[in-house]
Amino acid sequence: MQKEHIKVQTRELPKQPLKMQIQELLSLIVAFSNLLSKETAALKKADFKTVDTLQADKKLFAKQYQAKITALAGRREEFPGLELSIREKLMKERVHFNTVLDDNMRALELAQNSTKRLVNRILEAARHAVVEEKQTNYSNAGKAMAYKSASMSLTIDQNL
Repeated sequence: MQKEHIKVQTRELPKQPLKMQIQELLSLIVAFSNLLSKETAALKKADFKTVDTLQADKKLFAKQYQAKITALAGRREEFPGLELSIREKLMKERVHFNTVLDDNMRALELAQNSTKRLVNRILEAARHAVVEEKQTNYSNAGKAMAYKSASMSLTIDQNL
């Protein structure tokens, strides 16, 4: 039995034109910015159902953005050869994206802090209600005895 030798070509695939990569990145930045704007608006309205529905797309956009930025980082030396209008558009969209991202991060922080304050108020109210509540104790004979403050242990998962 003779063995056949198969030659596998290991040639690198041609790179996508830089202009096309930039245009794809620009489209992604616009779509990601729109999603972040929707999430920010929902956070400001405390519409957490909407925020929740956006999370899968947000993760996908973040992965795609990272992959595209990483791919373009290796081609940095080619950027000066790009048309000025494309470079300006890229810079403009990146500045806008960073602004939208900063707004989103602030809205996320505010929502998180608001939730923490709400949880703390609920816990504090529960503690006060328990301390103020009196408990009647009964003897073995069934007669009422002295009143004592009820005690209660409250705990909460601090990972919000």
